[in-house]
Amino acid sequence: MTPRNLLVLLVGDESPRRLRDAIAARAEPPARVHVVAPTLVGPLDWLATAEDDAHRQAEVRAFDAEWSLADQADVDGEAGDADPVQAVEDALHHFPADEILIAGGTADPDLEVALRRFGLPMTHLDGARGRRHSRAYRALRELAAGRNNSTPFVLFIGVNTALLLLGLALSLLALLILWLIGSL
Repeated sequence: MTPRNLLVLLVGDESPRRLRDAIAARAEPPARVHVVAPTLVGPLDWLATAEDDAHRQAEVRAFDAEWSLADQADVDGEAGDADPVQAVEDALHHFPADEILIAGGTADPDLEVALRRFGLPMTHLDGARGRRHSRAYRALRELAAGRNNSTPFVLFIGVNTALLLLGLALSLLALLILWLIGSL
């Protein structure tokens, strides 16, 4: 039997104890575990390119998981990209995983579909499956997270449209004031 390599994808906050119990309960314990904690960047942080604090928080989440799993297997970890799929791809470049374990309450239901391209079996920690959202919600979330190539274009058009509407509203207000002054 060959040693198993388990890639743990920490999407959101997951209790290190719960993660430890789930890995201990596995029929075939892994020989090596690599923990990847994607950086959780909010839309405002992404717009302000203030991702350093979010990256440090991801490092802490990965370190907590490493610490809790240290006596079960050879464990290492890292903070990954804000896009969980990209974080897994980056980790697979230096860690030959045999399986992916998705852990965390904020796991997007479409994440498993996106991770299938790596051809690895996947398991979910109980509660890691999120509820399905509409296509429009997923597209908006992807756009806000900066994972969509059209994000800069949509942001540019959106801001310019808002400025145009604000200019029209102010112009109408100025015309109304001038008309009121002229009629007095």
